[in-house]
Amino acid sequence: MTNRTAFRVGVALDGAGWHPAAWSHAPGADPATLFAQEHWSGRARELAAGGVDFVTLEDGLGLWTDRFGTAPDDTGHRVRGRLDPVVVAALLLATTGIREVVVTRNVPHVQPFQVAAQLASLAAIAPGRVVWRPQVSADARDATVVGGAPTPALEPDDVYVPTRIARRLRDLFRDAEDHVRTVRRLWATFPETALGGDDGAFWQPGRIRPVTYDGEPRYPAAGPLTVPVGTPPPVAVLAHHALEPYRLAAAVADRVFLTPTTDGPLPELIAAFRQIEALTPESRPTQVYADIAVVLGDGEDHAQERLGQLDDAAGEPWSTDTGVFVGTAKRLAAELADWRDGLGLSGVRLRPAVLAEDAGRVLHDLTPLLR
Repeated sequence: MTNRTAFRVGVALDGAGWHPAAWSHAPGADPATLFAQEHWSGRARELAAGGVDFVTLEDGLGLWTDRFGTAPDDTGHRVRGRLDPVVVAALLLATTGIREVVVTRNVPHVQPFQVAAQLASLAAIAPGRVVWRPQVSADARDATVVGGAPTPALEPDDVYVPTRIARRLRDLFRDAEDHVRTVRRLWATFPETALGGDDGAFWQPGRIRPVTYDGEPRYPAAGPLTVPVGTPPPVAVLAHHALEPYRLAAAVADRVFLTPTTDGPLPELIAAFRQIEALTPESRPTQVYADIAVVLGDGEDHAQERLGQLDDAAGEPWSTDTGVFVGTAKRLAAELADWRDGLGLSGVRLRPAVLAEDAGRVLHDLTPLLR
């Protein structure tokens, strides 16, 4: 894999790492450091210098829990709070050389005008370096934080039954699709070319226009946007193996993150997504990325040992919404190469179990192999 532009590697930043016990296994762990500037900018600088192409930032309206659909417990070794991803993105874009920052914004509990203005402001700071990931909130408690419309209360087992979660969340995903389309319409209301002109005028008001719609939108917005937009940010969607997430990605996304598991291997997921894409009106070719959690080690036994220690600290085996790769960077590089060459995969987003340990191994062990 010598052409880095052909396969892009990203790291998902979230607290001390994605394993519930990550904080208790992070060197020099101090809760305050997870909310300090250097924790984020320092890590992003290291990743950029090591050849990582992008980082992603998570969003959350309430306290985070690793158990889907349940309230956070009071276990001391789990991180529950998150910083606002727009604020963190502004910091990383202004202080680091990371090529792209993927900013997650929750829908439908945030208005399209607010999202459009926030992402346009970030894109003005760093043109071509901002990606938006609209996130469909499936947690009924999130609506209570902002006073929005309630969402269906899901049980933990719902997420593992594609037909059940698709049926219960169908309206949410339809709302999300309309939300994204409205944001894109808002980006088009105030093009960057409206500022200045050949005649020396400060601005060109004739190039600024309101939003236009075909039909009745779920999220009407008159516009125009208050921030000029040059190149609109691409849209990336994390799509679990179910009809509605795949349909949302096919309808509005420039990139899709698929979540392979033992029961749903990546070739099957890509084939299913492409079928839905072909049946989705107004869809356009979408770049496919894999999205996997990683526990890396010096050897296979060492990686398994690390996972065992983390699970012991958490009090239960790690269960997440995607597959967990446990092994060496060499084997992971070979698997990614097979996916790229055999399946046409555009890239991968890696979720490090422990940020300090696993992101470090991505930098020092994985990216040199991928080059």
